Amino acid sequence: MLPPKVESYLVIALTGAPDLADYLLSDVSAAVADFRPDPERFTIREAISHVADWEPIWLGRMKETVEKDHPTLVGIDEGEAAVLGNYGERDWWEQTRLYAERRAEMLTFLKTLSPADWDRTATHTEIGPITVYEQAVLVTVHDSYHLQQFAQWQRLFATADGGV
Repeated sequence: MLPPKVESYLVIALTGAPDLADYLLSDVSAAVADFRPDPERFTIREAISHVADWEPIWLGRMKETVEKDHPTLVGIDEGEAAVLGNYGERDWWEQTRLYAERRAEMLTFLKTLSPADWDRTATHTEIGPITVYEQAVLVTVHDSYHLQQFAQWQRLFATADGGV
């Protein structure tokens, strides 16, 4: 069972992430959005596309966990999804809007859950057993990872040769 104060903070974190992304990306130019200081990681344009695309995946997994007895949640290759989804060509403003819109759908769903629903378990093929609560925590830490990346990439661009 999720303590009410923890649930409250979790919902606040889930609610705030799209707003923080919007704020962090409000002045981003195409040059910054496509800057790749680490060849192993997404650009800002790709990362916001990634988080927007993952919202329905997260929600679908949570719903499946609530609706079925111990379902199996299959891992997805993020890099392959980025290529197939053409993340490098997407409009990051539209992706930011979609991220917020899709997150609202998740929050609507989470607000319907009973305490027992939060504790329902699935098995993720890459992670192992995971509750709905743990899935929601995973979403918040995933958000934090990319929000930190947005800020870091902008700082790195500003200090790189040719940065503004």
